Amino acid sequence: MILLTINALICAAACLRLITYRRDGARHRVLISMLAYVLIVATGTVALRTLLGLYHAPVDPSEVVINAVLCFAVFGVRGNVAELFRIAAGPWDGHERRKEVSP
Repeated sequence: MILLTINALICAAACLRLITYRRDGARHRVLISMLAYVLIVATGTVALRTLLGLYHAPVDPSEVVINAVLCFAVFGVRGNVAELFRIAAGPWDGHERRKEVSP
């Protein structure tokens, strides 16, 4: 029961953060908007189904962890789904992390 409540609160927080995102001049992208909508509906229904007592499946601790990571990521990018899935420009070869070894 406690995991169910924690999961519902985490999903509700992620849903509310996604709903309250403000573009502030950012360009509108249809696919990103659709992905944001799917995330809002998915996280929102978990919270609503729990609140209404319709969530009958047992909650696994790994599900709570996955939802918590998603929630932290959503808050980290301030609800910007495009930023959540941004891929860095250009290939990365790892040179900046390698230490130069002198012979």
